[in-house]
Amino acid sequence: MDVVDEVKSRLDPVEYIGRVVNLQRAGRNFRGLCPFHNERTPSFYVFPDRGTWRCFGACGEGGDIFTFVQKREGLQFRDALRELADLAGVQLSREATQKRSRREHLAAIMSAAVEYYQRCFREAGGQAAQDYVYQKRGITEAAVSAFRIGWAPDEWRSLHDYLLGRGYSEADAVAAGLLIEPESGGQPYDRFRGRIIIPIADERGVFVAMGGRALGDEEPKYLNSPQTELFDKGRTLFGLDLAGDAARESGSVVVVEGYMDVIGPWQAGFRNVVATMGTSLTEHHAKLLRRYTSRIVLAMDPDSAGMAAAERAGELLLGSPEQMGRAARHANAVSLGAGVELRVAQMPAGKDPDEVAREDPKAWTRTIEQARPFPEFLLMRLMGDGRPESPLEARRMVDRMRPILEAVTDPVERAMYVQRVARHLDIPETAIMDRIRRPMQRAPRPRDIAAEARRTPSPEDMLLALILRHPSLRLKVRGLPADLFSSGINRELFLRWVADEDLAMEGEDDPAAGHIQWLRGLRLPPYSDEEARKAAGQTIHAILKERLLQRQAALSEDVASLERELGANRVAELSEMAWRGALIPDDADRVAHMVIEDLELGLSLHRREEPRLA
Repeated sequence: MDVVDEVKSRLDPVEYIGRVVNLQRAGRNFRGLCPFHNERTPSFYVFPDRGTWRCFGACGEGGDIFTFVQKREGLQFRDALRELADLAGVQLSREATQKRSRREHLAAIMSAAVEYYQRCFREAGGQAAQDYVYQKRGITEAAVSAFRIGWAPDEWRSLHDYLLGRGYSEADAVAAGLLIEPESGGQPYDRFRGRIIIPIADERGVFVAMGGRALGDEEPKYLNSPQTELFDKGRTLFGLDLAGDAARESGSVVVVEGYMDVIGPWQAGFRNVVATMGTSLTEHHAKLLRRYTSRIVLAMDPDSAGMAAAERAGELLLGSPEQMGRAARHANAVSLGAGVELRVAQMPAGKDPDEVAREDPKAWTRTIEQARPFPEFLLMRLMGDGRPESPLEARRMVDRMRPILEAVTDPVERAMYVQRVARHLDIPETAIMDRIRRPMQRAPRPRDIAAEARRTPSPEDMLLALILRHPSLRLKVRGLPADLFSSGINRELFLRWVADEDLAMEGEDDPAAGHIQWLRGLRLPPYSDEEARKAAGQTIHAILKERLLQRQAALSEDVASLERELGANRVAELSEMAWRGALIPDDADRVAHMVIEDLELGLSLHRREEPRLA
């Protein structure tokens, strides 16, 4: 008997499912209201003889006790197995046990670091950090304690020495992301120095990473832990350990971008707020949130930067503009299948969530309550404030909104949105419905023409092809920033791959389907894993070099323009003065530094070493 069968033999599905579903006996079986969709007449059955369950109502879901846990808790199979094995008292494989023990050990190191940084915050050496937290940011003592805020002394090895004194090894502290191992060799040093420390916990409250906020204008302003065995941004939401109960009680969870946008509302009494920490809201994030509530509200600034943040934070569900149709279909499917209601709340002008919640709690409550449904938000983004000036412009606008309207499968809801669009465009509703129903003219699209014309793959294409061909590269490259890919479709595929999504084609309407097929069809040398790693490093180097060349070309054009305007001698004179550190007129500062940057870029292109994938 394997562990799956053993778990099934030890757990009674009626007893387990009966914890969340009020089951009544129906002959040899049990019946209740389906937990996965709203219904008044019970259509959910549990069959104890077969150890299975099935909904014969709207959702049609079914399976065994594992699939029930997966759907109810939003877990992958291996996580559901782990949870049920613990409940059943079944020992998993030795390898799984060792892996769990390893994670627990790294979590213990992270917890020790949190305690150390908290102590440093309270001591005399943390006075500057206290002034910043309490006075400049207005964070209360209660919030400092709840979020375990600390201070990393501006020293190279203070945490290093502390952890080694507690018996932890340098190798494990590096693996936890707390220390950095120099590429040139030598002793590891502290990753966080001279920064406010905001510990990051998983949904269980186990510390897995840290965020460090600079006191002044140092860059980067925020420094996060790297990807580790403990920490995966795509699977972690800051503040969820403190927000879970409030999300269940309030019936909604508010998703923001940064740490302070969680801490501020928490202080104001709004405890159902979590943050994506500047990354996209992944499928794993969504599954985590579905454990607590069915209503997800993205709270963003109303300006263009805030809306860009909304698209980053909700990329899985909101999508970028060119992916709105696909994203809308996905959101509609999620909403119907899992009972999730996705909304977008726009903060008052010039205010971020932290400011609104603390300065005007009533405005916060009103804004969250008035959050727009997902399709409406997308439609409003596309329509804007202006009206079409010609029939051609009106047709184009309706065609842009068509994928979103088509994705709304409920006829009443779709009719409501069509009505709003019609009023905005001053067009009869029947005309919009006719346009939606009419088959689209398959005119050649620019991207199709470009794809046909392209025969030589770019370095970005080659990097993606390598990634798809060699799974061993996953741990080496998944930490790369998505903006390494300038091509929108390449970036989309990379984000899907990082989020462990299946890259199989989703049908002819998937805009990435043809590109995936083309990438997989590229002819690559028969690399070994080590050769593929080196090739990936060289390709990344080529991409970065191309970016530098583009920047240098742009700068060179600017310098040439300045030389025509001021004279080559004057530009050279100002540049030499700046190079020597001499004072130069304020209005000439930009000229001099532009020339110096151009020169430094040229030098860096010659001495730049190829990156090594660890």
